Amino acid sequence: MIGRGLLGAAVARSRKDAVVDAPVRWRDPALADEDLADALHRLADRREDHIEVYWCAGKGVTSSPREALDAEFETFASFLRHIQELPPTDRDRLAVFLASSVGGAYATAAHPPFTESTEPSPGSAYGELKLRMEHALHDATLLGGWRSFIARITNLYGPGQDLAKGQGLVSIIVASYITQRPVSIYVPLDTLRDYIYEDDCARVIAAATERVHSEAAGTTVMKIVGAMTAMSVGAILGENTKLRRRRARVILGQGNSAGQAYDLRVRSEVWTDLDALVRTTLPEGLDSIYRTQLATHTGRGRP
Repeated sequence: MIGRGLLGAAVARSRKDAVVDAPVRWRDPALADEDLADALHRLADRREDHIEVYWCAGKGVTSSPREALDAEFETFASFLRHIQELPPTDRDRLAVFLASSVGGAYATAAHPPFTESTEPSPGSAYGELKLRMEHALHDATLLGGWRSFIARITNLYGPGQDLAKGQGLVSIIVASYITQRPVSIYVPLDTLRDYIYEDDCARVIAAATERVHSEAAGTTVMKIVGAMTAMSVGAILGENTKLRRRRARVILGQGNSAGQAYDLRVRSEVWTDLDALVRTTLPEGLDSIYRTQLATHTGRGRP
């Protein structure tokens, strides 16, 4: 498991078997490369018929400078080279998962809802990074003879959100009820997004990565992973008002929305039976975030 943030922790919870964690010293590229290679070889030493790598890491956001995103790509590309150096028997039993982004891929695309066959149209260096990683994994998989699954994920939310990254509007809105601080919103309230709860997303990813083992060697499958139901920012505010019985304090800002699409409705056409694993309603998800944040704020930890 590479990356233990919102997605990585959820994927780890979704697995019944033992997880090989990869603590990585990301700040130093050479040390990060060493840590990743070590974790890969520890995984390859396991004698299971199937082994899997889940790349859930990523510090980049839409506002990240290109230099930082280029460094992130180089770390990933170096890791792929380590995989290619594994013996053929290890590569044959390997499946690799990569977390990608709907917002990154389709930021300036036209005519939603977007599907896997929609031509990507990134609107930022972040989106370009995600597509570069997708292409690099596809090419390496074909050459190296393992199998890979790429998830273009919609807006992920849940109690594990790292608010320090400046992402996660849903969690920021919920937090405003606890901290009494107003929440600044820099996009129109009718902006449409597809929101998927962390554990639902993890279930789809785990099931798809397990399934990809049955594909031919060298195959990469890409699927949009989301709830397949778009909601406006205004509707998110409304749901919180219903649950908390008072309105959130909102400041409508005039920030830079470059790289942010207005309408990100999606419809997956790949392995659509897995979409049934998305079961958490928005009110359930919002309440889970609230209870977790309240417990953390009062010093009780995650319930």
